[in-house]
Amino acid sequence: MSTKRKIEDYDKVLAVEGYSDLLFYAEALEFLEKDEDVYIKDFNGASDLLVKLEVFLDPGLLASKSSIGVILDADTNPHGRIASLTNLMARIAQRQMEHGVWSDGQPKLGFLVVPDSESEGEIETLVWNAWKNDPSNQTSEKCIEDYLACMANAGHQATSPDKGRISTLLAVINDEDPRLGPGARANAFPFDRDEFKPLLAFLDQL
Repeated sequence: MSTKRKIEDYDKVLAVEGYSDLLFYAEALEFLEKDEDVYIKDFNGASDLLVKLEVFLDPGLLASKSSIGVILDADTNPHGRIASLTNLMARIAQRQMEHGVWSDGQPKLGFLVVPDSESEGEIETLVWNAWKNDPSNQTSEKCIEDYLACMANAGHQATSPDKGRISTLLAVINDEDPRLGPGARANAFPFDRDEFKPLLAFLDQL
């Protein structure tokens, strides 16, 4: 039986938006052979993380950890999200930080917005781009796009198109649990794709 992890047992912490994100980033850390070294703290969405991060990263936690990272979806405003995290981390740790760049000190701190610093979207956007850019997936990609277009014509539009694409894909290739994290665990999304390199480079420094 698995034992629930306790934050006090780890000196490296990664804060993410939600439980589905937790599962995905755990798989990314396992790919890097770092999954046993990092405690992942999930929040109840981006707004919840931004509101509660300052309380979570209290002086006691900052003093007791060697490194702490934060990953947040860009959603509709990547520059705004980066600005919010820059200001928030400055208040929390009194440091001027840059997106994707780890700040040395006690503890080492870093934050990353996905899919990248210039694009709207979320972690599913990065995953979808990595998957669809594999030439072997071109036919399957067209099937998914045709299905979503058909649903849109019927009046059913995905709120988040890339989440809809990922869910549609996983409903077929990992139908026991068509969520992002379990899909990654089932090796639906190979982490050796070039699109994942910036994310993996960030996590590798945690």
